[in-house]
Amino acid sequence: MYKAGVTIIPDVQVGEVKSFCVDGPFIGACPGTPSPTETCTFDVSQRICVEIPLTFSASAEAEPKGIVCGNPTTGPCRTITGCTHTIGFYRNHPDVTNALITNAGGFIILGINASGLSFIVTTANANDVLSFNTPSPPAPNSPPFAGQYQVLYAQLLAANLNVLSGATCAFAIAAIDAANSFLATSPPGGMAGAPIVEMPLDEFNMGAASGCPGHCPD
Repeated sequence: MYKAGVTIIPDVQVGEVKSFCVDGPFIGACPGTPSPTETCTFDVSQRICVEIPLTFSASAEAEPKGIVCGNPTTGPCRTITGCTHTIGFYRNHPDVTNALITNAGGFIILGINASGLSFIVTTANANDVLSFNTPSPPAPNSPPFAGQYQVLYAQLLAANLNVLSGATCAFAIAAIDAANSFLATSPPGGMAGAPIVEMPLDEFNMGAASGCPGHCPD
């Protein structure tokens, strides 16, 4: 793993300062009685606007910190194969999605069998899942869990499709197992925690998980 230190340097530039009068001056009246010296004192006031243009910016500097190594092991170097796609790719390419599901035996189980809020995906309903429309039941239909579970179903299906297409790693398998277990143990109506198990799936599908395949070029 490569490591770099990033320094953000803020900056502000002051432009040309301008000042101008607003409306006319305010001239006070001479108070009191006539002065034997034929003089009086009064106030003159003027509203003044001052424009000070400021331009804010920032620059970044990156300094290489070398390579961060894990625990050394012996054996051949691990080869990362394949690349990942996001939910949107599989939703917009149903031919690819349906072919992967068909090659997997015609269905993909999101969860474990029929436990909890598990759901069986087929070529007939895959696009619904990828469009965040997994049927209810099993999907919760009341906020806040309704939206959270819809995203989880879609990310889990995309992750399974990525693995079936040849893009796999230990991180992905662990994330899929955790999501399957969460759905299988969810009670009717759902429970808290869906975003937590969904985040690693999103990271894998985006090609951003360490030690996993990167994202496929569009």
